[in-house]
Amino acid sequence: MEHIPRGWSVEGAKLVRRIELDDYWKVVVASLAVSLLAIWRDHHPTLIVEFRSLVVELFSHDVGAVTDRDLELARLINGVIPPLLMDQDGQVG
Repeated sequence: MEHIPRGWSVEGAKLVRRIELDDYWKVVVASLAVSLLAIWRDHHPTLIVEFRSLVVELFSHDVGAVTDRDLELARLINGVIPPLLMDQDGQVG
């Protein structure tokens, strides 16, 4: 598999990122931003909205695996959730 973007991990057959934020409204805004990117790229991630975190799961259902499309969307999401704000574990404060 191509290089996994910063802040992401492979869990089972999915590319997963947990984005920790300090307020629920920031989680909602982040989920909207990720949703708009996914719509633009015609992709369908699983989004889990929690009180102070957003979990994004990427998986190409048609292939049954993580593909270049998933990696591309992960990089785009990292552009929305600026990598410079992440700590070494990929969390945003």
